[in-house]
Amino acid sequence: MNETLEYLFFTQDIADQFIAALHEHDLHFEREIESVQGAIVLKIAEGVDDDLWDTLDDLYDELSEADQALVEAGLEHEDNKSTAGIYLQLAGGHQTIAQVDPDVMSRMLTVITTEEMNTFVDTIVRSVETPDDSPICKR
Repeated sequence: MNETLEYLFFTQDIADQFIAALHEHDLHFEREIESVQGAIVLKIAEGVDDDLWDTLDDLYDELSEADQALVEAGLEHEDNKSTAGIYLQLAGGHQTIAQVDPDVMSRMLTVITTEEMNTFVDTIVRSVETPDDSPICKR
């Protein structure tokens, strides 16, 4: 696949729901398992009708919330403390997870979407990896 869109899932059940939608629309996809945390990555070739992409993106947003809820529910420790993490894609293809306070993460996700959160985090990662000391008003 040359140009692709990637959809990331942390639970098989939720990924299967998205896969079912892909099958309904006869879309070819590749499935990979991400190396850091074993997440399921579905890669779909670009070039699909814009209305269909909108439908898939809306479905992904819905499923991402359910996926996150299942992950959070499954990350309970024996001492009843839950954990949360933010997946970080670094330059050169490196990947890592930043552990964050689950209560803070939950509060943030009540006011912004997962996509907005990912965009925000990606901006911070890029700014750390390639610092720009120029005044912000001149960028």
